[in-house]
Amino acid sequence: MDTHIRVVVADDHPVIRMGIEALLDDISSLERIGSAADSTQLVALLDSQPCDVLVTDYAMPGGDYGDGMELITFIRQRYPDLRIIVLTGMEKLALIRSLMTHGVNAILSKTDDMSHLRAAIQATRTGRRYYSPRISSMLKALPATGSARLSQRESEVIALYVGGDSINVIAEKLQRSKQTISTQKVSAMRKLGIETDADLFKYAIELGLTRKSPAE
Repeated sequence: MDTHIRVVVADDHPVIRMGIEALLDDISSLERIGSAADSTQLVALLDSQPCDVLVTDYAMPGGDYGDGMELITFIRQRYPDLRIIVLTGMEKLALIRSLMTHGVNAILSKTDDMSHLRAAIQATRTGRRYYSPRISSMLKALPATGSARLSQRESEVIALYVGGDSINVIAEKLQRSKQTISTQKVSAMRKLGIETDADLFKYAIELGLTRKSPAE
């Protein structure tokens, strides 16, 4: 029986991609079945042959299937058994939480040594999650009493706000006071690990929650 773990690499930066390939090719238990520079190549590769683990950059523009959370969601739906390892240089707690909730099995920060990739692949293959040291430290820094889950009211406020509504308009729509809406918005941002409105809109764009820009 073939016990090799079949791996696909996806990264739009040739130097980084070659570095990952070299690291994987030195691991005897792995079989690198191909590499991709964008989502078009990636989907074609995954459609053409079986794969156990995908190692992909988070930001990889230029393909037919998008990148970021859009691509992650597509891959999770199309290949439900595929283990996904995401490499990212975007160290935002909100992004890390979103990757976790979208079924990503391992998250590695690009600021950490790529040697962690070996452990990540082994962990994900056996059904465990893996986070590189930088990602782990971010998650451990969360308050013990904090919750990543927004309340229904907080979710409503955030959805309307990133959709382009002002605090005043949201208060009218939801029939709550402006102070209440503002408090719920601040609480939601704190839970998401977001400090500014600019970061909130970036987060919303990553998740496809908004098509509008914040009003100046």
